[in-house]
Amino acid sequence: MAELMRRTFGIDVLDCPRCGGRLRLLALIERTRIVERILWHLGLPTDRPEPRPARAPPPRVDDVACQLSATSDVTF
Repeated sequence: MAELMRRTFGIDVLDCPRCGGRLRLLALIERTRIVERILWHLGLPTDRPEPRPARAPPPRVDDVACQLSATSDVTF
């Protein structure tokens, strides 16, 4: 997973932000209740954000050209 993030986003999540050394994975916590307790202890939010609604796909170039030609005096 760390390698995928490095290749995709250019971020090496295993580089220590303090000293620049290499971090290593000690545990993988999958139980929601445990994660919430850790976040609460650290003073971080524990509630999940609401998913944002999906946006419409961008207009196709052909659609924009049709709209422009119908509403303006410009000829294509």
